[in-house]
Amino acid sequence: MSTRYQLSVCPHDTAKNLAGWFLINTYLQRQLGLAMRFEPCDNFNVEREQVLAGGIHLVYANPYSALRYVQERGFVPVARPAGVFDETMLVARRGVGLPATRPLKVASATDKLIVHFLGLTLLNQLQIPMADCSFHMAGNHLKAAQAVLGGQADVGFVFNETWHGLSASTREALEIVAATESQSASHCFCVGPELAGRIDDVRAVLCGMATDPAGKKILEDLHFSRFEPMDLAALDQLTTLVQ
Repeated sequence: MSTRYQLSVCPHDTAKNLAGWFLINTYLQRQLGLAMRFEPCDNFNVEREQVLAGGIHLVYANPYSALRYVQERGFVPVARPAGVFDETMLVARRGVGLPATRPLKVASATDKLIVHFLGLTLLNQLQIPMADCSFHMAGNHLKAAQAVLGGQADVGFVFNETWHGLSASTREALEIVAATESQSASHCFCVGPELAGRIDDVRAVLCGMATDPAGKKILEDLHFSRFEPMDLAALDQLTTLVQ
């Protein structure tokens, strides 16, 4: 009986287009000639713990999770969407800006995502010590923005993708105080130890999707132009960031 592998995908991405990830799972099975199951999860903490517990062989991970998988489970990053990066917007209520009072109340989705750590670099650039901040973990990026709007926080760390997805009226009520442009963090596919012998094959299939009509259609459904090769060196900067 052939080995059946397991794919896991960051819930942030499945929430946007679940069907597309089922399609990519089918595509990878056909191109790689292996059986692979995909069971979506709607909670990123639960999904991360499932991967760390073992039994997952291929994962499309957010940057912080990818770092954990590499360090704790021996996963290897192989490909990422070209030109798509995780960045952080530091937002405040429009017309209020950055208040001088301390502690500065900062809303963040969670301190378990790279958006939070990128946000900390913005505070550093603005010469605001962490000791002068009070952090409110809102649970997700939208709630972090809403905490600022509602006055529960002075400023908030908002994922760039979330910012661009906010309604025009919400963006009009907020202003961007600062934003990262590091292009150092991105979601990526990572291969687990049990599939180590197929790393080059997985990378080749993913990076070749844009030149295959069937693969290109799936990429379009997921709003990606193509996947580009990625290796462990691409995570070096993130390792320093979260220390």
